[in-house]
Amino acid sequence: MDVDGVLTDGLLYHLVDGRGRLVELKGVNTQDSIALSWLAEAGLKTGCISGRVSEGMAERLKMLKASFIFQGRLDKKNVLQQICREGAFQPSQVLYIGDDLPDVPVLKLAGLAVAVANARPEVKRAAHWTTKAAGGAGAVREVTEVLLRAQGLWASVLERFDV
Repeated sequence: MDVDGVLTDGLLYHLVDGRGRLVELKGVNTQDSIALSWLAEAGLKTGCISGRVSEGMAERLKMLKASFIFQGRLDKKNVLQQICREGAFQPSQVLYIGDDLPDVPVLKLAGLAVAVANARPEVKRAAHWTTKAAGGAGAVREVTEVLLRAQGLWASVLERFDV
């Protein structure tokens, strides 16, 4: 998936630290985060391809057991092809979530292309499905629940919480 606009609401907060360096902050929805951990626990590989570089986001994705973390890359189609080679699977086995124009080439390649509710119109046209939730507001959680239900894995998540 993309990061900014998918895992986040797309807003970037900039502060200057005590040394005069720019610090960038992003917010990630906790429901999206726990959903990503459920995918990893279920044995599904997750990851992000972002045009921006964020050390904080990389660390967060590692905490969530993401298998693939690519930052500073706008050639997202090439990155997806590399991920497929490294993971020994086909693009048709990939679900990709995007929100903006750099995501369109990847969406066209992915087996299941998902746009978040607040995605650009061009992204929605390239997607097979558009979430009800906006990026950074539970869209990843929405996709995760649908995926885990389709894989027959949702009941095991619910059992963990006595639901």
